[in-house]
Amino acid sequence: MNITSRQRMILTILLAEAHGITVNEIAERIEVSTRTIHRELNDLEDLLATHQLQLVKKAGIGIFIEGDAQQKEVVRLLLYSQRVAEYSAKERKLLILCQLLESKEPIKLVAMANDLKATISTVSNDLDELEAWIRTYDLTLIRKRGYGVELYGTENAIRKAMSTLISDNLDEFELLGILRDNIYEKPSKHISTVSERLLGLIEKEKLIIIENSLRDLKNDLPYPLADSSFIGLAIHLALAIERIEKGEKISFDEAYLRELEHTPEFQIAEKIVQTLRNRFQLDIPAAEIGYITMHLRGAKLRSAHDDDFEFKNMELALQVNKLISFCEDKLDVVLNEDPTLIQGLLAHIEPAIFRIQKNMKIRNPLLDEIKSRYNHLFQIVKSAVEAVFTELSVPDEEIGYLVMHIGASLERRRSDCIQQYHALVVCASGIGSSKILASRIKKEFPAIGSTKNISMFDVEKTPKSEYDIIISTVHLSIPSQEYILVSPLLTRDDVKHITLYLESLGECKQHIKSVSSVQDDDYLGTLKMYQSYINHSIEIIESFACHSINNHNMSIENILGLICEEFEKNHMISNKQELIKKLLDREKLGGLGISNIQLALFHSRSKDVLKPALLLYFLEKPIIIKSMDNKFTNVDKLLVLLAPAAISREGLEILSEISSLLVEEEIIQVLAAKEAEGIRSFFLKKLYAYVVKKVKGRDL
Repeated sequence: MNITSRQRMILTILLAEAHGITVNEIAERIEVSTRTIHRELNDLEDLLATHQLQLVKKAGIGIFIEGDAQQKEVVRLLLYSQRVAEYSAKERKLLILCQLLESKEPIKLVAMANDLKATISTVSNDLDELEAWIRTYDLTLIRKRGYGVELYGTENAIRKAMSTLISDNLDEFELLGILRDNIYEKPSKHISTVSERLLGLIEKEKLIIIENSLRDLKNDLPYPLADSSFIGLAIHLALAIERIEKGEKISFDEAYLRELEHTPEFQIAEKIVQTLRNRFQLDIPAAEIGYITMHLRGAKLRSAHDDDFEFKNMELALQVNKLISFCEDKLDVVLNEDPTLIQGLLAHIEPAIFRIQKNMKIRNPLLDEIKSRYNHLFQIVKSAVEAVFTELSVPDEEIGYLVMHIGASLERRRSDCIQQYHALVVCASGIGSSKILASRIKKEFPAIGSTKNISMFDVEKTPKSEYDIIISTVHLSIPSQEYILVSPLLTRDDVKHITLYLESLGECKQHIKSVSSVQDDDYLGTLKMYQSYINHSIEIIESFACHSINNHNMSIENILGLICEEFEKNHMISNKQELIKKLLDREKLGGLGISNIQLALFHSRSKDVLKPALLLYFLEKPIIIKSMDNKFTNVDKLLVLLAPAAISREGLEILSEISSLLVEEEIIQVLAAKEAEGIRSFFLKKLYAYVVKKVKGRDL
């Protein structure tokens, strides 16, 4: 019996707890995450099976070993009589990688084998298997007789490999534990030898100093980072400090660094580097600012941005709409009316594209579980991504996160619909077991609003309009696909079958609240909301105008100056210079051009704006501007969309709807005609339809 020390600890606990113990309790005892315990239990199941023992998991009880008492005793004796393997094959390979990544000199194979308490042949085979992983980081494994083993590659490649090694193999549970213990000034918990070795790539004290520095700067971040991204940034910085102290230097493309200088993330990266320079009394090169900026731009956010109006990339919005439409067709559900889904996907996909383009890896610790539990949805989303993002090779880790967004939307959709399915519950006599089953159904399925217990002889006499599902404890004479055969006690498999059947029924039945249950305040609040949608739509349409600008020999700054001067004269803004600056700053943050309609969208939500406005300007001479896909394009139209800082949520939704219209096919011909009334009519009809849909879609 060849097992790791951790597996031995788990088996010892299970053998001692004959009546069962939960995964959480095991994880707490040996101080690892529950995910780690689940992984180890999968391996132990095969081992126990060789002794005719079974690992049983029961809700409310936990996990226990079931089988002959003598066989349990055999396993217990083997635990103490046999030598426990110091490292599993996986652990051994991790330790080999740690040695190679840290070493500046070749390592003799015999020395490596001695350190790992393994044979030279075993270590040599491990190196064979590691070569493919090493190549993915543009590193080369050099192996020469009499010379030893070493890794060759750039400093950037070595850091990427180190960072991935830590994040992929060290639980966030353990890393967060170190940082959390630091916050509360607790001594760090014991962690396994391999985890210690992985953490040895960076000094724990450095990680804590960096974590404190990041927390001091968290209010300066342009958006809140997810915990995983916060940890990833801390690891990146700790590795950088460690490598700089050892004299290792990293390079960064100068042209791309200049491009990043205009982003808000670059300003934060500069602050981070300056803080670390002071804390560590270390000369940190400018190239590090570039890599920190990239990390921030590729970071996962804790939540989507609240500002519906300020999403920057219209082409991305179009791609998100296509992704949602693809999933809607395959799932036969409506998803595009869920603003949380749309904003969540926009917030996730934009940095995800950046990560993919820059070959930045992301870890998804839930990927295996997502593939296992939601495989059908995973395959649909993967197909959607391949159909929409044709130029990108999107890894499964990113797709897993998209599945979580869409899965959450499906759950919201189910909860929004108070489903009232009607079930027929059947047994041989119409009483007895059907009564037991009916009570279990009501407990397990809140969506089944009513049940009717009937005899098997009455099934065909019951009109189909009186039920949605038939659940029976006996075989019926009707086709098998028209009912669910279950045990009276409703097993776990029975629950799955009923759930799938209910999902296959399609659109849920909406439970309509009675008018008498609605309070006067609800009516008044709803009317005010409708009024806000209508007033903002009217204000926007009445402000709309088209103008032509003779822009020969004019820069974009001059053009915006001319436009803002008119705004100020018409009392639409309070500070011309401030608005010009904000519009220009917005252009520096990312492309504003929409290539297929040769239009640039300049927009701002600011305290300098006095009322919402929508104006279109035709340029006599096309100008070159960066497009939303970060290429350069000619534009001969500028659309200016303005909103006061204190605009209501309904107003933001109206402005966001106008922005989304710019990616519709219909607008190409409308703009090409250059007729002010035709363009105004297009926006008016679209906003009218949007407001009507909002009103009709609201239930009282």
